[in-house]
Amino acid sequence: MGSALLLVQLLVLLSAAHALPLLLFANRRDVRLVDAEGARGESAVVVSDLVDAAAVDFLYAEGIIFWTDVSEEAIKQTYWNLSSNYALGTGQTVVVSGLASADGLACDWLGKKLYWTDSETNRIEVANLDGTSRKVLFWMDLDQPRALALNPAQRYMYWTDWGEKPRIESAGMDGSNRKVLVNQNIYWPNGLTIDLLEHKLYWADAKLSFIHRANLDGSAREAVVEGILTHPFALTLSGETLYWTDWQTRSIHACNKQKGDNIREILSGIFSPMDIQVLDPSRQPYLQTPCGDNNGNCSHLCLLSPVEPFYSCACPTGVQLKPDGKTCKPETHPRCLDRRSGTVRVDLGPSEEVPERFCCVSNGAPSGCEDT
Repeated sequence: MGSALLLVQLLVLLSAAHALPLLLFANRRDVRLVDAEGARGESAVVVSDLVDAAAVDFLYAEGIIFWTDVSEEAIKQTYWNLSSNYALGTGQTVVVSGLASADGLACDWLGKKLYWTDSETNRIEVANLDGTSRKVLFWMDLDQPRALALNPAQRYMYWTDWGEKPRIESAGMDGSNRKVLVNQNIYWPNGLTIDLLEHKLYWADAKLSFIHRANLDGSAREAVVEGILTHPFALTLSGETLYWTDWQTRSIHACNKQKGDNIREILSGIFSPMDIQVLDPSRQPYLQTPCGDNNGNCSHLCLLSPVEPFYSCACPTGVQLKPDGKTCKPETHPRCLDRRSGTVRVDLGPSEEVPERFCCVSNGAPSGCEDT
């Protein structure tokens, strides 16, 4: 790890000296950093010896990197900032376990929450940064949810679904105000990112070989790059530049976000490029929110909302909220969600109406939830 540490230090110094962002990307068997202009032509390993790293995000203020590992069915974290008490890429911690295929991951840097998609269980979930108070936000009308992007300043979340009815949707970060934004001329919507300054949504379609953008409500859609992409997967943005990973070229590419010109290759020869993020504080600007002060006085989850008072208190799935709207009732039943093999003890009780596949099964007998 010594040489890797030196390379990361060099990348950080070069990035600071030339005001260039760093690109953080998952590479299945590791998570890496590369400078955004690819000046050195090589990447630095942040954490190695992984199994199937897919989605990646970070909390810049605390120097934490999160990633999903599909094979290990978990979300993990490590520290990247060089002033932490941990050696680079060490101190790996399992944050959330019992997942099936977590393809999308996003960190709410203001509300201090993790959101993720699971394309096998067809759910979108949220939890505290340490994995506690896990809650299912959506399980109905999802087919193959993949990429996930957050806009905490406006308290909305966005995701792609490449199932039988491919589309891009939005909702409040508390699960309210769900809406389909794009469902025409869309097939395999993989990458998704938000331009926080210009309030634009960008997405990449691997089947139709394009990158398009639109307003955050889905209006004013226009093409950015068309016809020359091979298999774009993940997408991110910094300043005037878009960056994306491509499965077929096994590379990271870039272009101008406005006209799609100045297309260039940032890094090639990647083992298996997956998700990508710009690791820069400009991607996580600070803004005071109702959840930033004493967790909004919520006992468990404080979730940002587009509806006044612009947040809502929520409980782990299966646990009810008291009439005060702030406090969750004591847990009196076992909680669990199904997955491909066996029982996972996470957040499901007998009181909620949920699809049958959510029922807990232990030794062949249902427990802790009701058939609906």
